[in-house]
Amino acid sequence: MTPSKTLRLTVIQEAPGSRDLERNISRIREGIAAVCETDLIVFPELFLSGYQTSALAEIALQRDDPRIASLADCCRATSTALLTGYVEVGPGGFFDSYLAIDRDGTVNEPIRKTHLFGAEREAFLSGDVLAPVTLCDTKIGVLNCFELEFPEVSRTLVLRGAELLVAGSANMHPYERDHLIAASSRALENRVPLAYANRIGAESGHRFCGSSRIVDRDGTVLAALDSVETGSATADVEVDLRSGGATDMLGQRRPELYES
Repeated sequence: MTPSKTLRLTVIQEAPGSRDLERNISRIREGIAAVCETDLIVFPELFLSGYQTSALAEIALQRDDPRIASLADCCRATSTALLTGYVEVGPGGFFDSYLAIDRDGTVNEPIRKTHLFGAEREAFLSGDVLAPVTLCDTKIGVLNCFELEFPEVSRTLVLRGAELLVAGSANMHPYERDHLIAASSRALENRVPLAYANRIGAESGHRFCGSSRIVDRDGTVLAALDSVETGSATADVEVDLRSGGATDMLGQRRPELYES
């Protein structure tokens, strides 16, 4: 069995300011300062801009933007890794992406959403890479909202080395139950912990349903928020474990039987 290590995870649940990057960046900095001794803090999908699908040039950021550098400075000063959603200016257009900054302030390549939902398909380009990102010396598979509902995405990330899954979301009514089931299912079927950060509030004609949580590798909910509260949830999880025995899902797969 691979030796275990413990990570302290925090998910943030709140309503970002609509198209207010300065306010939202300030909230991230405040959030990092408020949860000292957390290894990784996770904010919801598109948190830097709010849930927007139009006039994206006004709210999109490039990787070398000074505002991203300011978040990297904050991560370095507090030794906290950060995952937060934002609108990325990328090759040929805009992406619904995740910003991944390590504890030492290293800004990783953007993680681009591969499975877009609804009006997002008209606003964003789809990402075409599924690969874990390394934060806190841990390989992490990042799921962006709708991607949580595709078992293939999580399984691919775990087969490619992910030891932990993180799902950031702007999930809205009437789909709350879908993500609660999916969060525990993705953790259980891959035998890895999962952190789920969803937003609340209303924006762009949607009402968002919160219920952020941290789920253990057996599907047990370790910490959770309700569907409307503003706040954070924190839990310690063990990573780098492989279950072995009767419930070793990965070790007992028979890929030769499965259709692609």
